[in-house]
Amino acid sequence: LYINYQSVEDWTESHDILQYNPSFNEHEWYDCVLVNNDSNGTLVARLHSLLRCRLPSRKEIDMALVHAFNDHTWKPNTMWKNCQIFNKESNSSFLLMDYIICGALMCPTFGNNKLLRTLHYIVDTVDGDMFLCINCLP
Repeated sequence: LYINYQSVEDWTESHDILQYNPSFNEHEWYDCVLVNNDSNGTLVARLHSLLRCRLPSRKEIDMALVHAFNDHTWKPNTMWKNCQIFNKESNSSFLLMDYIICGALMCPTFGNNKLLRTLHYIVDTVDGDMFLCINCLP
C-alpha cells in the first residue's frame, strides 16, 4: 500500500509504503500509521487489513481495519523530552483510507511484567518530518 502525503518539513509530496502480513518469515508484520481523527485530532493505529468496497453506484471506497493506540501513564526510568507511551486497544475499528496521514514507527517496551509487553514508544527520530508530526500530537 502506498500512501502519498505532504511533508510537514519541506512541503514536498512524499510517500510511505505500508504493509501488513500475518505470516512474514514466520512472524507477524503490521505497520503503524498516523490517522487524522476528526474528533480527537491525530492518533496512532496498527494496520491489520485493507478492504475495497464496491458500492452499487460503482464507486470504490478503500478502508482499513486497525487497532488504535491509547496514551498510557506508565513512565520509563529514563525519561526524555516528548516521550510518548501508547497501549494498543484490544478492539478494532474500520476507517477510510483517506484519513491515514502517513506511516509511523512504534517500538515495543521491554520488561518482564505483562503490562510492559503491551506498551509501545513512538519513534520520532526516523526523519525530520516524523519529528514534526509526532510532536504536534495532542
